[in-house]
Amino acid sequence: MSDPQPLRGRLAIAAGLFGLLLAACDPEPPRPELHYTLSADSKQLLADYPAAQDQLLGTLGMLFGSPSNPRYAVPEEWIDDERNPNDAWAELSEARQAELVAANKKAFATPLAALERGDFAAVEPAREALDLQAAWGEIRAGYDEIAAAMEAGTKSRTDLDKYVAENKADAIALFTDWYPSLRESAEMYRTQCLHCHGINGDGKGSTAEFLNPTPRDYQRGAFKWTALNEKARPRRADLYGVLENGVNGTAMLSFKRFSATQLEGLVDYVRLLSIRGETERNLAREDAEEGFKIEAVQEAYLDVWSKWDKSAEFVIAYDGEIPEATPEVIEHGRVLYNDATGANCVSCHGVGGLGDGPSAKEPDPNGGPVPISKKDDWGNPLGPRDLTQGIYRGGDRPIDLYRRLYAGINGTYMPAHSTIKDPQGNRKVTDEDLWAIVHYVRSLSKGKRL
Repeated sequence: MSDPQPLRGRLAIAAGLFGLLLAACDPEPPRPELHYTLSADSKQLLADYPAAQDQLLGTLGMLFGSPSNPRYAVPEEWIDDERNPNDAWAELSEARQAELVAANKKAFATPLAALERGDFAAVEPAREALDLQAAWGEIRAGYDEIAAAMEAGTKSRTDLDKYVAENKADAIALFTDWYPSLRESAEMYRTQCLHCHGINGDGKGSTAEFLNPTPRDYQRGAFKWTALNEKARPRRADLYGVLENGVNGTAMLSFKRFSATQLEGLVDYVRLLSIRGETERNLAREDAEEGFKIEAVQEAYLDVWSKWDKSAEFVIAYDGEIPEATPEVIEHGRVLYNDATGANCVSCHGVGGLGDGPSAKEPDPNGGPVPISKKDDWGNPLGPRDLTQGIYRGGDRPIDLYRRLYAGINGTYMPAHSTIKDPQGNRKVTDEDLWAIVHYVRSLSKGKRL
């Protein structure tokens, strides 16, 4: 039988080398602290006032905090009204709050089961849930202290059982009632969204240049896929729907792998980035020569918030009976689609719906012989949708297409057909007409999803 000592020595050396390897290849090395910056547009507007750029950045920090500690400034009038946008949970209805508690019970099923059986040592919160980790850490510290004392013989199992019994309800509530703070949601954004949408939400993350279409720039407050009219700012439900369902035909995938509570938290943080971006744009247009006065700052901040607060007023709802996709309705839609004095969809989307209509592109401003793609409000090349593919980025339900036709698509040259009027001021394309076009457009899909 061989001597175990040399073997034990070799194992010790191997373990030491492995430890050095792990230290050299730390899976989570210290990461640099993130900082918000000014947009390229703001820098251009303030190019003659370098000091104003610094002041604007500082002002935005006062209003919105930093990526590691994002928060909203709370004006005095909001304090009087007991309004605090940092407490997003309070914005939710009681029914939604109950849904999120149920979602937490499902998402945290493993740690909750461990808590129920009193096995505090087996509990691990979600990595991005920084505040939850900290709150749980306080309870866990007490548990670990008693467990260590048991090992030393100064505490008994009875002491540990008593501690578990006294803290179990509070520990369970930490998980079932958890709602992410802006700080926690910013951490989730960092790990899941930043590489596409960028630190500032400007759509300029490290992978953005490789994607077509490019990631959304939140800073303008313009979002394409909403259920709203008048280019209104999105509701929570609009942003949540994009996160839950993704955007078909793009790199924006569904985030259903995360809990509903996590997605609501991401909605909170996307809203902050967008409101921050809009406020920045408003202030950058101010006369910066004398600096940003507190009155102008507050006015710009509250003006942006007022637009977001009114979003629910612009929901496009349809209470009538949706016509069936009969051959007669589809034919009516085809006529309207091709009517140059009415819906005129053919001018952009083409006779066959391929996105090759005569208005799909515009003349080269440099006089070149080949027409060029038009651009959206973000400056990206934009072509009409090829309707034969059946890929509808804003949703493929009939109501989704109806809303696209009714209100247009924010940030693009897709018009609002509900605003097309005859000389007498009457709508030329009625709701009945819109449904007929919806059914015809869906019939153009190669999948014929009727």
